[in-house]
Amino acid sequence: MHRPHRAAPQLFGTAPVWVAALAAAAFIGMDALVKALANRYGVVQLTWFRFAGGAVFAVAIWAFWRTPMPGLAQWRMHLLRAVLLLLTLVLYFAALARLELAQAVAMGYTAPIFTSLLAMAWLHERPPAAIWAALALGMLGALVALWPAMRGSGGLHLVGLLLAGCSALTFAFVMVLTRKQAQHDALPTFLLLQNLIPMALLGVPVMVQWTPLHDDDLGFVVAIGALATVGLGAITWSLRHMEASRLAPVEYTGFIWAAAVGYLAFGEVPSTTTTASAALIICGCLLLLRR
Repeated sequence: MHRPHRAAPQLFGTAPVWVAALAAAAFIGMDALVKALANRYGVVQLTWFRFAGGAVFAVAIWAFWRTPMPGLAQWRMHLLRAVLLLLTLVLYFAALARLELAQAVAMGYTAPIFTSLLAMAWLHERPPAAIWAALALGMLGALVALWPAMRGSGGLHLVGLLLAGCSALTFAFVMVLTRKQAQHDALPTFLLLQNLIPMALLGVPVMVQWTPLHDDDLGFVVAIGALATVGLGAITWSLRHMEASRLAPVEYTGFIWAAAVGYLAFGEVPSTTTTASAALIICGCLLLLRR
């Protein structure tokens, strides 16, 4: 008689994990579309496309819900977060133009390590011991994927790896700020500000480097905005309901999507090391879900 009552809370308790996994999949889809456009547009314009496309959906969502704007004390944090998010995407899109999709994603997996450490130091989170095993398995999986590329990479490839690593560091700060601010502002407000502020900041630079948009690429820009909105909305909701350090390993599921999309869209055949790294990543995430 009592078993259903115990199962329901357990299922709901894992909901932020599954929503965070949805966010990872949406971000990989966005990355693939950006990579497809990278040979026609510059990094600044690609970043502006991402925020402009996201703003279309964010404005519609906010107009429907009409959630309040943040108080004066919160604006400084929103501005800081917008600048860091903008820097994160500029660095990461530059890396995508130089690396295979799976390699760029794998390098970005240093971000959950930074996120957990920052969350413990800044937000005073104290995750259980199992979090370290999950993080270790995910990080080991990323290193297994990266090791062959790092041994035989040239200068351009190393630049891409460095850009992706710097993007991971700035994204860790974004994640921790999101966890901190998600307790104060509604999700539609979050989506609105984290699209409009960076889009405005890029206004002058993108006009200087503007390349006319091809008609065939308009659908890509809209899809980039839609996937970014889903991803950001999902991860913000997850961070509102679960600690940042506990959610960090879920980002590793994105590598599996990256390997699949890289093969289907760009002909990037997953190697043995890619398969091994995916197995380690899955084990880490299953350990997190079991906890």
